[in-house]
Amino acid sequence: MNADSLMDAGGASISDGELRVLLAQGRENADGRLVRLVTSYVTLRRVTADVIAAIEARDGGAAVAKNPLLLRARELSAG
Repeated sequence: MNADSLMDAGGASISDGELRVLLAQGRENADGRLVRLVTSYVTLRRVTADVIAAIEARDGGAAVAKNPLLLRARELSAG
């Protein structure tokens, strides 16, 4: 799957505000699955941002700019 097909599949990033609302709903409704899902998503997003930053620090920003999947990962991890 490439970055273009992710966008076509509705791959827009979820905003921090939306995540906070979902987390609050999950907690309010005692929906442990929703709470775990949101928590896992936020953790994955943070780890992805750290990995992208490490690649940029090691190889320079051009390494990320040349790779559409890394560019998309950066967009999604920005929130």
